[in-house]
Amino acid sequence: MRLEERAIGEAAGTILMHNVADEAGTRVLKKGIRLTNEHLAELAAMGRTRVAVAVLEEGDVHEDEAAQALAGALKTGEMHLSRPTGGRINLRAVVDGLLEVDAERLLALNTIPGIALATRRQRTVVGPGQDTDNLATLKIVPYAVARADMDRALALASARPGILEVRPFRPQRAALLLVGDEMVRPRVRKDYEGPVRARLERLGTELDLVEGVDQEEEAIAAAVSRLAAGAALLVIAGQTSVMDEEDTTLRGLRRAGAEVTAVGTPVEPGNLMALAYLPRPGGQGLPVMCAPGCARGMKRNVVDLILPRLVLGDRLERADVAALGLGGFLTAAERGGDVT
Repeated sequence: MRLEERAIGEAAGTILMHNVADEAGTRVLKKGIRLTNEHLAELAAMGRTRVAVAVLEEGDVHEDEAAQALAGALKTGEMHLSRPTGGRINLRAVVDGLLEVDAERLLALNTIPGIALATRRQRTVVGPGQDTDNLATLKIVPYAVARADMDRALALASARPGILEVRPFRPQRAALLLVGDEMVRPRVRKDYEGPVRARLERLGTELDLVEGVDQEEEAIAAAVSRLAAGAALLVIAGQTSVMDEEDTTLRGLRRAGAEVTAVGTPVEPGNLMALAYLPRPGGQGLPVMCAPGCARGMKRNVVDLILPRLVLGDRLERADVAALGLGGFLTAAERGGDVT
């Protein structure tokens, strides 16, 4: 692509480099359009004799054509594409799910001249029923890209799994175990059940079973085994949060056969959370979250970072939880309003 200034009579078919405004400052021609004889006549009527243009050369791919081809390569069955406008296409989710981004390939794509793909944050909950269905916006920066660069970009975007993947949430059942003295369990239920239910429903999961139990190792183990038989996920909430490897709740989980993978998280709010997995044939294990006190509220906290992955059946080890420390200090702005 060459950038030139041409006489009006020699500019047909080239691309207008800059917006053109009339004497009142109103835009009459938009940058990026292919100039027709009608456009050129309009420029001449304004007293213009020359115009700055971009001239596509052999092997150049126009911005809209490039955007359409590249977005089509990125698209999966869980996505919808907007129409190309000025070399830009937005990718949106058509199902509720968790966005996963191949950060290494995204970086490689964005190092190609003229290509700019901006995504939502890693593992953002997206979809028509969520805060947003926006996944990413693709922009071809110049008016055209070289065919060799386009081919490199298409090779990266076409590989599967994709640079962008939406992992859909599936309907399933969850259980809530309330741990504490009989006299305080009604308050614990009042504090936790509503927010836990709302979060699960947002992720396509029904809170189907709710049970209370005394804070005794054997009683907790029996309740855990009983609830796990009818659920794909178990949340445990107590009058006090789990703070130690030898906490009664964790001893009860181990007695029931669970493996505790994390005690505490480097996320605030939400340091006092624990994770465990109960044996389950042919899978990663049934996930158990020991909820921190902040789970009683609906402002964003560690539960909103981890629960979507548990709903999808991911097994999180200590290293996975430890990685949340980078960016884990959630500010008031990051916590935002209630999670809906």
